[in-house]
Amino acid sequence: MNNTLQNKCSNDEQKASAPAPLIFRIFAEFIASVFAIFTIYTFSSVVTAMYGVNVLLIAAGTGLAYAAAISIAAKVSGGHVNPAVTIASMLTGRTSYISGILYIIAQVLGALVAASITVFILPQTKMVPEKTWFAPVVNGFESASISANQLKSVNASFGVISALIVEIIAVLIIVATAMTYTREDGSAKCTYAAHMGIAYSVGAFITYQITGSGLNPARSTGIAILAQSKKLATAPLSQLWVFWIAPVFAAALVGFVMLISKLVRSSSKDSNSVKESNNAGDLSSDDSSKNTSVSSEESENSENKEVNPFYNEDK
Repeated sequence: MNNTLQNKCSNDEQKASAPAPLIFRIFAEFIASVFAIFTIYTFSSVVTAMYGVNVLLIAAGTGLAYAAAISIAAKVSGGHVNPAVTIASMLTGRTSYISGILYIIAQVLGALVAASITVFILPQTKMVPEKTWFAPVVNGFESASISANQLKSVNASFGVISALIVEIIAVLIIVATAMTYTREDGSAKCTYAAHMGIAYSVGAFITYQITGSGLNPARSTGIAILAQSKKLATAPLSQLWVFWIAPVFAAALVGFVMLISKLVRSSSKDSNSVKESNNAGDLSSDDSSKNTSVSSEESENSENKEVNPFYNEDK
């Protein structure tokens, strides 16, 4: 099984071609974002309404949604599907700034389309008002947290610091995974989608009870805009800043660490090159000295022969 996968990955690398035109890459990010985020919105709403808060189901569904969407876009755009991944890719030189900005716009527009479709298809009745569907999907903290009702009885809540910390940690895992499984030119490696699915599942498992699993600024933005008028406990747009600050900070941190690591490796290579050059120079100097010594000895012997025909070299 492993040999088959390795052969497939090796063949994929050999078939790597020039990047697709920018318009195709933007469209791929848009479609993948619509697919992933719509799946997450509807899955989270329906699962929570039917079975209550189930972290394992939400984590598994989130990971599968992203893995499937990323596999769609991976060979075209690199399969970012998340502004945090795009920002890290821009900072490390894997994606140009113009392409990156256009990717982010496509991702946010994809999230808005996904949110609009979700609002349109979810049923509403007096018994099941809109906020029943949207409360589990909107990202938030304190009274907007998934755990707010359970914690209310003990006068506790997950505040902004808790939200920032868990979102930063989760996005660090996601962005670091993305940078590990993409190449220097920004193209995705063979197992990129699968590893990203696992990373998103882990991120959702860490964050769902506290923030509803933002993990992706585009995902948080789409539903926040559409749910702003749905009379939720907290206005979604008032807390949206957390779900941009945390991922951007995590992306910048990963990018900074990678750049420092690259500089250290480059400096180490230069140092080794200088040492090798110096060693080569020393060897050359030693050989030159030996040759000079031999030449001077031969010259001395020749002179002695001329002065004394009976001179013995071996004496």
